[in-house]
Amino acid sequence: MLDEPHSIQDAAFRKVTLRFVPLLFACYVFNYMDRTNIGFAQLQMRADLGFSAVTYGLGASIFFVSYSFFALPSNFLMTRIGARRTIAGCLFLWGLTSAATMFVRTPNEFYAARFVLGLVEAGFFPGAIYHITKWFPSNRRSKANGMFQSATVIAGVISGLLSGALITYLNGLLALKGWQWMFLVEGLPSVILAVLVMYYIDDEPHESKWLTASEKDAVIEAIKNDPGAAPNNYTLGQALLDWKVYFLGLIFFFAVIDTYVLAFWQPIMIKELGNMSIMTVGLYSTVPAAAAVVAKIWIGHHSDKTGDLRWHFTFSAIAGAAGMVLMPLYPHSALWGIACLTVATAGAHGCIPIFWSVPGRYLSGAAAAIGIAVISTMGNFSGAVGPAALGYIKNITGHFDIGLQILAGLLLLSAALLFVLMRKRNNVGLPSTVASASELR
Repeated sequence: MLDEPHSIQDAAFRKVTLRFVPLLFACYVFNYMDRTNIGFAQLQMRADLGFSAVTYGLGASIFFVSYSFFALPSNFLMTRIGARRTIAGCLFLWGLTSAATMFVRTPNEFYAARFVLGLVEAGFFPGAIYHITKWFPSNRRSKANGMFQSATVIAGVISGLLSGALITYLNGLLALKGWQWMFLVEGLPSVILAVLVMYYIDDEPHESKWLTASEKDAVIEAIKNDPGAAPNNYTLGQALLDWKVYFLGLIFFFAVIDTYVLAFWQPIMIKELGNMSIMTVGLYSTVPAAAAVVAKIWIGHHSDKTGDLRWHFTFSAIAGAAGMVLMPLYPHSALWGIACLTVATAGAHGCIPIFWSVPGRYLSGAAAAIGIAVISTMGNFSGAVGPAALGYIKNITGHFDIGLQILAGLLLLSAALLFVLMRKRNNVGLPSTVASASELR
């Protein structure tokens, strides 16, 4: 009988997980696919439209200019209309925008399409993270984040297979190029997901009609009494003025830049390992993506289980950096090159769900929505810098070596900065060692 409350709580969070995480996961798959599938489109699109590597790199990066600029306004709006409407609206608009990219013909049209796509996607990721903080206490959040954020690498698996097949086998159908079919087929599912979000997502636990009364109380109680949560009186103004918000944004910038660069340039990196067809590149790209899925879920689960954040983040960063440093040593070996790329991708992606368990320990309520948006904005601006910078470095040097070494250094720097931020706690996930609310502020 003593375990009955825990059994009710575990059953309740299983329901919450099954209700929200698979749906948010599916949304994030298409979110990430629709922003990064130009990595495969370029294998045919650049030749068809006469785009240079610099034009492509700028188009890949300009997405993040609008994405970063509009993240904060999107989350101000979310505090007024809720996560459900924000996420659904983003899905609907980015699905149409991504599909419409099939009509671009000039560099300026390409830049415009990418700018609009960034604008309409801006509210999704911080909105989803905020939604997870509203439904999961800190000791369950890393696992939920890991499951949700593994969508970025599952998107890599799906995009590699689907994009390669669409470009290869639909090329010329109805007088359309393969890359045009790719944008159309991969864009429209987001419109359907927008309808599902409106039906399945609830903004607050007390709104749920699919939990029993005891399960609802258990979820509300777990979140209310979360020892790792920030104080409820942490205001929006405090969030905007707190140096830790911007410090976290800097950490996220250095950590996530590697994942964006690998996502956009991975197809070319793989293709340069040997004379491969587009379909073969797509098949090979599933290997590092699959490893990253395992890393994200397992590392997030193990972090929740042990209560440690810093060392899980650090070891992931070291692994990712090692893979990036070693990859240039095997410029013509598909086996070893892809092995290094797999380690680099898994390590870089393994850091991200751990990172997103940290902001909820400093921010709550509306302050969390805005603070997460600030952190996301700062971090995702790396997507505006990274792909274009690597394209520039490759144009000058003819290879990716120096760029990969820089990325490895930035990933290690992110781990060092996280250690600095959390230096006063030996094990940040355990209630007995969590700093007081006043210390966190």
